[in-house]
Amino acid sequence: MDWLYAILALSSLIVIHEFGHYVCARIGGMHVDTFSVLGIGPVIVELFEYGGTRFVLSAIPFGAYVHIVGMEPEDDAEDPKLSPEDQRAIRVEKAAAAARAKEMGYADYRDRPLWARALALFGGPGANYLAAMVIAAGVFLGFGMPTQVQITSFSDDSGAQAAGLQAGDAFVRIGEQSVVGASPSLLLNEATSSYRGQTVDVTVRRGDQEITEPVVLASDGPALGVNLGVNFVRGPAGAAVAQGVRYPFIQTKIQLNGLWSMITGKTSGKVGGPVAIARTYKQSLALGLPQFLLFGALISTVLGMFNLLPLPALDGGRLLFLGVEAISRRKVSQTVEGWIHASGLLALLAFLLVVTVFDVKELVQDDPAQATPQAPASSVDDDAKPPEPPPAP
Repeated sequence: MDWLYAILALSSLIVIHEFGHYVCARIGGMHVDTFSVLGIGPVIVELFEYGGTRFVLSAIPFGAYVHIVGMEPEDDAEDPKLSPEDQRAIRVEKAAAAARAKEMGYADYRDRPLWARALALFGGPGANYLAAMVIAAGVFLGFGMPTQVQITSFSDDSGAQAAGLQAGDAFVRIGEQSVVGASPSLLLNEATSSYRGQTVDVTVRRGDQEITEPVVLASDGPALGVNLGVNFVRGPAGAAVAQGVRYPFIQTKIQLNGLWSMITGKTSGKVGGPVAIARTYKQSLALGLPQFLLFGALISTVLGMFNLLPLPALDGGRLLFLGVEAISRRKVSQTVEGWIHASGLLALLAFLLVVTVFDVKELVQDDPAQATPQAPASSVDDDAKPPEPPPAP
């Protein structure tokens, strides 16, 4: 049952992403002919139609997608490889679709102004960031705000464990830097990065006492070698909402710093796909409802962030082409852009397939009874090992 909750939670975040695209495309005057509210692949059930959009269920019950007419290259009626009958059929189909869209007041993606196309592309990531704000603010209002992170378990060769720190210890200071505050995971991450490869005094709270131990921080990989949980403290409602609004931007900074460290070789890391994320989602349930919800806010944030990266087939890659159009004042060939995005999509799918194979292999090899759940805060910390989210369909 925990796996079902995890898969549904992850799918819901992708549905939110696609809903953002749908709403913003409609605001921009575009024709969205299909919205699969659950699943990808061939349509198996048509639920209803609204405003010219078919709301459907698709064959593979994971994720969601929207089809914005004109965004992708479509069949070319002038293709010499097609028979005259096929060319005629394509012209008739396109003319009927154009007439229907015009009657409803919509236009193709390529026919809308640049601002409308940019809005449609930003809609998905924007919806994920907005969802992360709402989830985080709800957690901070209902359960309190995270002010400290504490050790839940240790990884192999942990410098913190070798120094005598224990599970349940809450971090107070790293050297002279306090790591207690509204964003303790960010504070801890920044503090440990300052002492990589060095021995530093680490102060923790154990019960009613503060204990300081010299800890050797790893120069590569997790600095402290710990998995982290969060201590929640109730505060003013205004502060909780404000912190919820800041939450996705704080996590974006941490994730981008971690990604850059991996790219430059400063730290090692492991990239995971949907299986790894669902697994960590499942493990977060063992830490309680606030941890489960905050992990959802984290994944929603990273889905939005990942899709804004300037890579082909992602929203950020499409926005890059709009930037070229804005500078050159001429549209990029739809055929050229389509080939680039198609090639990028194939590369992403191949990468995702390889990652998923490794995730499944690790899932089969690991003993579930020995799995240690990780809190959302640890998943963005220097000492965590979070999976990277998959690209949204």
